[in-house]
Amino acid sequence: MEELKKIIDELGINALETNMKIAGVAVVSDSGNLIFQTENWDLTNHTDMVLNVIKGNRSFVLSNTEFSVVESTTEGIIGTNNSGMGHVIFVPFQGGVLVSYAMPQADPPKALSFLKTYAMRLNGKV
Repeated sequence: MEELKKIIDELGINALETNMKIAGVAVVSDSGNLIFQTENWDLTNHTDMVLNVIKGNRSFVLSNTEFSVVESTTEGIIGTNNSGMGHVIFVPFQGGVLVSYAMPQADPPKALSFLKTYAMRLNGKV
C-alpha cells in the first residue's frame, strides 16, 4: 500500500507541475474493492460503475452527473459530461483500474496518456 501511495503522490505532483488539470484519483481493484482515493473524491459507492464502464457501458452517473464514453481504446476510456462538468478517465492495469476526474479545461487524450504511465507502474501491485 505504501508503494501505491507513493506512485499516486508522484502522479499528483507531476499533474500539478504539468498543468494536467487532474482533480481526483482513485484505484479500484478488478474485484471491485476501493484500494485508494484522494481525499477530495469519494468513489466508495461507485466501484460497480467503474467495473461496468471497463466492461463496456457507454454512459454512467457519478456524483449525480451523467457522463458519456467518448473514447474507448486499449489504452483507456474517456467519459465526458456533455454540460461541461469535466471528464472521467479510466486506465486499466494488471489488477485494477486507475480512475481520474479531469477538470473541464483538461485535454482528455493528453491526460489519458499521462495517466497511462502511472497505471503501468501499478501493474501487479493491487
